[in-house]
Amino acid sequence: MAIRTILVNFDIDAFSPTLVKCAGDLAMRFNAHLIGTSAAEPSPALVGVEGAVATVEFYEQEREDIEARLRIVEDEFRSLVPSGVDASWRAYVDSPNRSVASTARCADLIVTGSQLGSISKNYLRLLDVGELVLTAGRPILAVGSGVSTIKADKIVVGWKDTREARRAIADALPFLEAASDVVVVTIGEGDIAAEKARLEDVLVWLHRHNVKARGDVYPAKGGPADSLEATSRLLEADLVVTGGYGHSRLREWLFGGMTRDLLAASTINRFMSN
Repeated sequence: MAIRTILVNFDIDAFSPTLVKCAGDLAMRFNAHLIGTSAAEPSPALVGVEGAVATVEFYEQEREDIEARLRIVEDEFRSLVPSGVDASWRAYVDSPNRSVASTARCADLIVTGSQLGSISKNYLRLLDVGELVLTAGRPILAVGSGVSTIKADKIVVGWKDTREARRAIADALPFLEAASDVVVVTIGEGDIAAEKARLEDVLVWLHRHNVKARGDVYPAKGGPADSLEATSRLLEADLVVTGGYGHSRLREWLFGGMTRDLLAASTINRFMSN
């Protein structure tokens, strides 16, 4: 799948200039349209009838503050988009996850920062990357903290023979085809012969797509995420491609441990599909 539109999300309370640079560079690389977006939702008021007037006033004031902040974020975004990149902006007074997942219909790839939302954070103003992986229906590229350029020249693919991994490796083909070194990593779970046979099938498939790929079964060192992260660092990878595993029930979502742990590894660029 060609990448023709990139959607990049910005935290309304912590605008990231480096995220604009990363997304802008990708838009130039793939000759893609860039859509910037940000969203936040006013706090729901849970008070009695006696406080109804004050509640409405508070809600309206918070909404006005959000709208003003969204205009500031838009100005910051537009001022930093590289010249020559076709860009547009979408702002929402709404849940960040709901608005980004909905806007994903316009995009081939979603780029976001590395924050992993949790019930302890204000989900009315903060994107939950884990939930987005499960709901957007598009691949997510979570940019590592402090990263200003996504080279994607050395890529590690975390391979397990699942639907999610097959979806991720197919979605990542535009990156894989352009990389100089792709290493498909299977973390061994016991049946080495079967794991190597499945891995060989994947390598043949990649070679038919003109991807310079090699791979092997690596021994587990701690949990799956720890093993994959350690192997990626050993191979000096600048992008890790994996499937995203889990299910969502409103905001009570559960993740496979590997997915959650990789999202928390905020120094690594992670490409995930579900």
